[in-house]
Amino acid sequence: MVAADILNESLHKGQPGELISHSSRNVVVYYASDDLALRASKISNLKNGEASRRLGHTGTEDMDKTPKNVYAIDCDEVNTIYDPPKGHSYFRSGKKKGEPGVVFSHIFDYVLTALVFPNDEFRKSSILNISGN
Repeated sequence: MVAADILNESLHKGQPGELISHSSRNVVVYYASDDLALRASKISNLKNGEASRRLGHTGTEDMDKTPKNVYAIDCDEVNTIYDPPKGHSYFRSGKKKGEPGVVFSHIFDYVLTALVFPNDEFRKSSILNISGN
């Protein structure tokens, strides 16, 4: 995983974050646009003159500019269901604490198989929902 509070173009080819993809088999970006903690972070960074989108808020700016081993997973449909109202810790569990949700299950499956999308090796992004698809 990569820090969610970095600029969303950080993983693009030629940017400093590209080195993360060089040192990793795969880089998976989980993001949610209604994550209130990241929204607050963006507001606090405005005082520093930085108004760019965050990686954990919108995913990578342009998947065509990222290395081939970077994948994006949109978690908008589950983050506030799993972590109301903030929508920030949605990767830890599902609706009940201690039970895995689809984000945790996706991470766990990746750790076991080393395949981000086991049924489609050319897929670069996905939207997770409660059913796990």
